[in-house]
Amino acid sequence: MAGPEESSKKTNEVASKEAEKSSFWTPGRVAITLAAVVLIFGYGISRWSSNEDATRNNATVNRTGNKPVVTTAPAAAPAAPVSLPQGLRETALQTIDGESLKLSDYGDKVVVLNIWATWCGPCRLEMPELVKISNEYKSRGLIVLGLATTYNEQNDAQRVKNYVKSQNVPYKIIWDDGTLAGPLVEAVQGRSVIPQSFVISRDGRIVRHFSGFNVSSTPVFMRQAIEDALNNKG
Repeated sequence: MAGPEESSKKTNEVASKEAEKSSFWTPGRVAITLAAVVLIFGYGISRWSSNEDATRNNATVNRTGNKPVVTTAPAAAPAAPVSLPQGLRETALQTIDGESLKLSDYGDKVVVLNIWATWCGPCRLEMPELVKISNEYKSRGLIVLGLATTYNEQNDAQRVKNYVKSQNVPYKIIWDDGTLAGPLVEAVQGRSVIPQSFVISRDGRIVRHFSGFNVSSTPVFMRQAIEDALNNKG
């Protein structure tokens, strides 16, 4: 059994340790510790946020890698007309509703052909303008054709049908596997971007090409190109 002196010694040791703990956690040390905790927590949040941003950026890159670049570039500058190959004008195409057609069916018309996609923001902005143009110039001999590709829409024709219906689009939409879109873009030495529009004269020449859609300039230049093509009776 411990004697009185031993008990007193233990009591003093405990008291000394408690005093040491109290003296260690001074207000200054408490403040420094809290600051360190905040910094570590903030760093962790920053790393998490950076990882999230990287994931989003990778998703964008991956998506762009599988689809054409979406652009709001200004309207294309005037260029020399490019003749479509006769074989391309005679190529059998199919609309989203299963109707067959060829570009040569509109040999007596000026054609505006627009490559677009349901998920493309500039395409969505441009479509109401194309609807207006179709309604304005149809009686004068203009045909507007939309062109949606199977690979841009993941082969989901119903999604295209639903979107076109929701927008009350009056013109035909070609459902293309690249048979028409590829040669059209190659003919003007264009890039894989959307939207793209081609103004095609009665004699089968691309007289104006638009890459991207600019809300302030593209409709103006497109109407000008349409007027020029309609007024050229040759």
